[in-house]
Amino acid sequence: MIGLSNPKPPAAWWSKVKRWFQFPEAEINARDRETANCVCCGGRRSSAQESLGLCMTCFTAIPWIMAVRCPVCGRPDDCPDCIRRTTCFFRYSRSAVRYDSLMKEWLASYKYRGNERLLPLFSGMMVHAYHQLIKELVAAGHEGSGFHCISYVPMNVSRLAERGFNQAEAMAVELGRRLSLPVMPLLERSRHTAKQSFKSRGERLNDLQGAFKLLEEATGSIARLQEGAAGQGWPIRVLLLDDVYTTGSTLNQCAETITQSLPVEVYGLMWAR
Repeated sequence: MIGLSNPKPPAAWWSKVKRWFQFPEAEINARDRETANCVCCGGRRSSAQESLGLCMTCFTAIPWIMAVRCPVCGRPDDCPDCIRRTTCFFRYSRSAVRYDSLMKEWLASYKYRGNERLLPLFSGMMVHAYHQLIKELVAAGHEGSGFHCISYVPMNVSRLAERGFNQAEAMAVELGRRLSLPVMPLLERSRHTAKQSFKSRGERLNDLQGAFKLLEEATGSIARLQEGAAGQGWPIRVLLLDDVYTTGSTLNQCAETITQSLPVEVYGLMWAR
């Protein structure tokens, strides 16, 4: 059983987020046949939350990011990382939830304990951040109002072999299915880096220099998108996914590698920060 905390967003917010979570009816039926229990705590799902796979208690405990203070990374409070960053290679990044103790527990259950039932939930939560990002693009007067493809932060070979999957890739594939957007691998790790969560900001910056390189097929993939988008009048936009945004160093290094070689704009979409 995964424990709970008690942040409570307004009722109107719950209603809006629930609309973003909706699954196709066939998928709801398939998941209902599999289990009627909450994917997080194992309790009985309420009828109002059938499409989420959650009981009402778990749903209302989610610490949604409902207000953005930093316009670059979407942090809900002051952001020293973006202020100190000399060059930002991504346009914006948005996250669905705060990375509190409950969200850490949920992610650990998926990444390290193999609870694959959480993947549809996580991707559904990211739909919330996606809609927020689209809304901000429209409000800022950007040409066009969407993205051409989804990509993801790659994992080094040794860690991939150890875990068996890349959670960022899995989230990207699931989100792409929901949003009807193509998922394109653009990057690979050029060398091994230790886990970033244990490092200071300065150590992250130094360790990530040259850590990524463009895949050989990336240029052709973007060229095909350009052909299909000819005449649109707005640039190719890539939505780059990862599970957690901490300082933005990984996202910025990935965006630098992509934009130095490809004529695209990179935006970040994270599950938590």
